[in-house]
Amino acid sequence: MILKMLMTGPLQVNCYIVGDEETREAGVFDPGGDVDDILSVLESEDLSLSCIVNTHAHWDHVGGNRALQERTGAPILLHADEAPSLGAASTRAQVYGCEADDSEATRFLKAGDILEIGGLSLQVVDLRGHSPAGLGFVFEGDMAAESGPQHIRAVICGDALFAGSIGRTDFPGGDMELLLENIRSRIFTLPDDTLVLPGHGPVTTVGREKTSNPFF
Repeated sequence: MILKMLMTGPLQVNCYIVGDEETREAGVFDPGGDVDDILSVLESEDLSLSCIVNTHAHWDHVGGNRALQERTGAPILLHADEAPSLGAASTRAQVYGCEADDSEATRFLKAGDILEIGGLSLQVVDLRGHSPAGLGFVFEGDMAAESGPQHIRAVICGDALFAGSIGRTDFPGGDMELLLENIRSRIFTLPDDTLVLPGHGPVTTVGREKTSNPFF
């Protein structure tokens, strides 16, 4: 497995590239912008982009969708209830003095689906609360390390859970109690060494957030 993180776009969204080392297929999660940088990583790792995936459709997470799709032909995937917001990304970015491109969904995902990227299988989980239909992606695989292959478990969780915090719930479609319950039932039930890959800020672990996150 190949796992790369880039900070992209005007709000420095964490964009994740998940690739299968054998098939060289990859998915890009939440391309906030800086598409040239994303393409550079794909090229350096000899990866072919099979899908563009959005955890949710807030403008800072989807600003690079269109340019990445135009340059690779990869489909854009997200929950159907988030899809209408893709067409409002440019307008909403302007409120913050920023730029983002509008885009359009190709296919829809929902909780309970399995997203296949090459030989990798990512479990799609419900992380609503920060947005109307936010999704998380749970996966595992072996990664190369100096000491030999290392088994990694991880969850890409968008803006649901951060290191020491949680996502805002004062946007349209936000729900604090639902967000907390989804984090408890969908993330905190994973093994403690599972990497939490948030939409902003540093990577953390399930165990660390269960014991030290002030919201819990």
